[in-house]
Amino acid sequence: MRAVAVDEGFCVIAARDPRIPQKEWRQAVNRAGLPELSAVPSLAELGVSPAFFFNHAPISQVWLCGRSHPWPIFGVMTDVGWQRSLRARLADLEREAPCNKH
Repeated sequence: MRAVAVDEGFCVIAARDPRIPQKEWRQAVNRAGLPELSAVPSLAELGVSPAFFFNHAPISQVWLCGRSHPWPIFGVMTDVGWQRSLRARLADLEREAPCNKH
C-alpha cells in the first residue's frame, strides 16, 4: 500500500500509536518481518492531536496543505481500492479549499 501511495504522488509517513509501548511495538514489527518500522515516531512525536488516535489499525489519513480529510481510510484493501480511496479523499480536499501553489 505504501508503494501504491508513493506511485500516486503521496508523501507517506509511517507512525505508531503512542498508546502502544515501545517494547511491544518492536516485538510486533520484528514478528511481522518489518524491522524498518521499529524506529518510526509515534503520532504524538509528530505533533498529531490525540483526536486522531484511532482504535483500529492500520489507518491512513490524507492531508493537503495542513488539512486532513475528515474520513480516515481503515484497513487493508486491494491496490485499486486503495488508489480510489486516496484519489477520492484528495479530490474532496482540493474541491473544499485548493492550496496556493506559488
